[in-house]
Amino acid sequence: MSFHEKSAWIMGLLISLTGVWYVSRVWKMSQALGETAPPTLGLIGGATIMLVVGAIISHTIIASISPEDADDTEDERDKQVLRRAGNISGYVLGFGIFAGLWHYYINSDGNLLFHIAVGSLIASQVAEYVLTILFYRRGT
Repeated sequence: MSFHEKSAWIMGLLISLTGVWYVSRVWKMSQALGETAPPTLGLIGGATIMLVVGAIISHTIIASISPEDADDTEDERDKQVLRRAGNISGYVLGFGIFAGLWHYYINSDGNLLFHIAVGSLIASQVAEYVLTILFYRRGT
């Protein structure tokens, strides 16, 4: 397994866990308020810090386990896999943002628009990592 594939597994898991944590916090805050919770710097900052610390620790571990793969150079196969995965994940992001904008147009809930945008970013990154893994496994 290449360093990029290992990284995709780890980052996909980290972003999924961070996304679940974010959604559960927003859900609980919204239920307590009786409406969509506004975005808070503490929540966004906490999710960002969790993700960055997790990425640093996990990449340090996989680099120490197999240092020969950790040089992060991309061959033609890596470039093709990463380009295709990134391209398709862009559609996930675009769809989510488009859906959020339409929801805002109909319901005028800016707080939910913000959370839909964050959720779209998370879903897009998860899709990119899942596609990266699938493309590596398929040999594409």
